[in-house]
Amino acid sequence: MEIVIIVIGCALVLGIGVLLFRQRGPSDTNRMSENLVRLEERLQQLNERNSDLTKTLDTKLSESTKMMQSQFGESAKIVRDVTERLTKLDETNRQVVDFADQLQNLQDILKNPKQRGVLGEYYLEETLKMFYRRIPIRCNTNLKTVRLLTQSFL
Repeated sequence: MEIVIIVIGCALVLGIGVLLFRQRGPSDTNRMSENLVRLEERLQQLNERNSDLTKTLDTKLSESTKMMQSQFGESAKIVRDVTERLTKLDETNRQVVDFADQLQNLQDILKNPKQRGVLGEYYLEETLKMFYRRIPIRCNTNLKTVRLLTQSFL
């Protein structure tokens, strides 16, 4: 955009210079040729400055592109890490929900006094068997009922 403006400005200055040169006459020819030379030098300087600005702009643009690419790579790595952690958290949450369901089942069993008593007697018998292996223990419980209750609990 700047190049176009500079070129149009230079063409306009040259056009005005040519018009003035034609209107003046042969006596001002030397002065006009000097002015034309100055205009050409100024145009040369503007072109050099324009090329310097273009190089600087290209350099800054390439640096910006590299920086954006590195930031995008880091962002992708962070998103991947967060996704992995969320997956692990979801798995842990599922385990907690399963445990809560099992705990609810245990609470349901323990709400009924008869089932709670049967279950207590069974665990007492098993605990005593573990410590006193040779002493027979007789309980007034139906072992089949106790086993069914413990299997549904476990």
